[in-house]
Amino acid sequence: MVLNMKEEKKEAKKTARESEKNDSVETNDSETVEIKKAELMELQQKIAELAQLEDRFLRSAADFENAKKRLGREREEFVKFALEDLIYNLLPVLDNFNFALSHIVGDDEKTRSMREGFLLIQKQLLQVLSERGLKPIETLTGKHFNPHIHEAVSSVFDPEQPEGTILEEVQAGYELNGKLLRPAKVKISTRSKNSEEKTEELT
Repeated sequence: MVLNMKEEKKEAKKTARESEKNDSVETNDSETVEIKKAELMELQQKIAELAQLEDRFLRSAADFENAKKRLGREREEFVKFALEDLIYNLLPVLDNFNFALSHIVGDDEKTRSMREGFLLIQKQLLQVLSERGLKPIETLTGKHFNPHIHEAVSSVFDPEQPEGTILEEVQAGYELNGKLLRPAKVKISTRSKNSEEKTEELT
């Protein structure tokens, strides 16, 4: 009888241990997890740091994209105006072509051949320069003087024309890719009888 009681006690203890083990397993499988306050604060701090890092990354990515676009625009501007000095120095050559063509007169075969040769060379030169953005400024007789693209080198009394009307183009003006390279030099009208014609010497 005593032996049976001892065995029953052992069995009861064993059953109790298994029950505690099962309870422990159920607790581990539960969705609720208890952590210490210090660990919670540390976790919240890491979440805040992660949010700051994400914000810094997004800002850096935006700055990089803006810098990339800015460099692209600067590269385009450089390509557009890299030849500005060279083209500006070629403008007197175009002027000399216009001057030469205006002085080639005559209807004989030699004169016509010379004029056609000058026109061909001038056309080729203008085509090369226009492909790089050079464009002549339109200066039409009878139009009003525009100080942004014209330069008045002479004023002529003309009571029949409104003040500041373009009477004649003295020297052609040009733009390079939308930028004024050289203003067109023109003669304009004036209604003041006291004004004397003053012509700037062109170089």
